Amino acid sequence: MNSPKSVQGNLIRYTVYIVGYLMVVGAKELCANSSPLHIWDLILFAIVTIMTLLLFVYRFKREQRYFERVNKVNLLDNIKVTLFLSFFVFFLRGLISYLQVIHYLNSYTFQLTYAKHESVSMFWFLILSQGLVLPFLQVFLAEGFMFNYLFRDNVGSVAIFGIVFSGLAFSFLNFQLNAPIFLLDMIFGVVFAWAYLYSQNIVMPLYLAILNGLLMVILI
Repeated sequence: MNSPKSVQGNLIRYTVYIVGYLMVVGAKELCANSSPLHIWDLILFAIVTIMTLLLFVYRFKREQRYFERVNKVNLLDNIKVTLFLSFFVFFLRGLISYLQVIHYLNSYTFQLTYAKHESVSMFWFLILSQGLVLPFLQVFLAEGFMFNYLFRDNVGSVAIFGIVFSGLAFSFLNFQLNAPIFLLDMIFGVVFAWAYLYSQNIVMPLYLAILNGLLMVILI
């Protein structure tokens, strides 16, 4: 049951992770829809977030003993790839913001919420929740645990299917029903999944996802 080869164990674990993620999203929405921010809502968000983060990190590190990492690449080992992917995130996020400004794209849900409850404290809360916490959890769900459980075979076709499926999962985790926004989020998810397989290291997609999340909030 504890091994990633156990289908039943994987299903139970992933269900628990999804529930934890949904609890964090729910606590975040509770805070974001309050004006001004309520201290007890923030405490609830902090407790749920810390518990979920610790669970994700603990389980992921524990599961890594079942896998052999070949040619593991750290964030700065290939600086050209890191810079190129960073530039891509900057470019695509900037393009999305521009298209939103000229009304070619709809706003994200959190942007509409911020417009209703705009304040300095709300901005910094979104930096924390939307820019740091949610991207962190999304990478573990869409890349880390996803590849541990579903796409373990070291075969090119499995890797390609895994990257596309991971991109879809990442987009679904953002809960954006608008088709263009959904597809653009999927592109980000595909890039993060490729970065994970390329580096064999969860740090690279975490860095890219958090960079994307922070830019998304800063460019509101």
